[in-house]
Amino acid sequence: MEIGNEVEPIGTGPYSVGSTNMEIAAEFADIGDEAMHAYLLGIPEGPDNPRFVADILKHRDAVWITDVAVPEEPNIYGPAGGQTLPVVTYVTYPSAPADEPNPYTFPYHDGAFGTFDHMLAPGEEPSFADPDKRYPLIVLAHGASAHGVYGVQHAHGLSRHGYIVAAATFGDDRILIPDDPNIHSAYLRPLLMKAVVDSLLESDTFGPHIDADNIGITGHSFGGFTALAIAGAPYEGNPATVSDSRIKAGVIAAPWVGGHYNGEDVFAFGPDNDDISEVDVPIISFFGTDDDVTTAEFILPAMKKLSGPTYVVELVDQPHNFDGGSWEDRNAWELLFYEAYLKGDQDALATLKSARSMKGGNEDIQLFDYQK
Repeated sequence: MEIGNEVEPIGTGPYSVGSTNMEIAAEFADIGDEAMHAYLLGIPEGPDNPRFVADILKHRDAVWITDVAVPEEPNIYGPAGGQTLPVVTYVTYPSAPADEPNPYTFPYHDGAFGTFDHMLAPGEEPSFADPDKRYPLIVLAHGASAHGVYGVQHAHGLSRHGYIVAAATFGDDRILIPDDPNIHSAYLRPLLMKAVVDSLLESDTFGPHIDADNIGITGHSFGGFTALAIAGAPYEGNPATVSDSRIKAGVIAAPWVGGHYNGEDVFAFGPDNDDISEVDVPIISFFGTDDDVTTAEFILPAMKKLSGPTYVVELVDQPHNFDGGSWEDRNAWELLFYEAYLKGDQDALATLKSARSMKGGNEDIQLFDYQK
């Protein structure tokens, strides 16, 4: 096996892609990017005027909404404790080619983050490429001050290769407390993500088509934290952190695992992030060398403490929010990783273990010293 080679990305997959409904009601379709961003994040207009994207959907009954009953534990879940919070998720899947495709551009930045190729109409059931096959499931966890619409193109790209993908919009800002360090969101995120997985596996729509033994999670920044937490790392060492043993692999980009705050070192997963060792599933991590939000100083030592197969890729000269070429690199590595660990492709695994970098995109380097 040649070590340190540059490899070609796998490329575009063979499948058509369908998705669940995300159509916005006509009276809200032209509210503009700033207002739509507020609805997607759950930023209230005022103390008595909550808002969330679930409130402005045209066909709410046709949208994948998971109503999550949050335990009444205010010390953990803060103001969310005792509430029922809807999580809005769109699901993409490998589909049979549609006779009459129904594309939909979500009214946000003019579809800059991708268009839904074929969005199911109310009452329309998914038509899978192979109705007798079970496909691996990948859940996407967005970062803080973000939402699932950022992942439309990303989700479609994975589904073209034979994955069912669920991109959640958590609405973190619905429960923020001014000047609060976001501790409650850190506990809430994995609880909500697990509920989304439950809803898919228990459904008649997707459950029979999901390979429940092969579920992965991908997250950027606070989404990377979410992935590590649900994969088994307890936040601040607290065993009350929700985890899900069904998660079998994780892809984390610029993951938040702590940082310097007010002159102190803060670690997400116990002192020196020692409790990240409770994650024993395969993980591939990405970090930008110019990232001053989630820094290599915190990410790299944490990756050494993971207990399962580990891969670390350096994105040269990249800040916290990568530019387009580095997202392409992340996507190419991610697909190779999931082919190896969710589909059991031994050729993909051998390539993953030996590849130094991906062709195209920007400069990226696998750090073999972190591989195990």
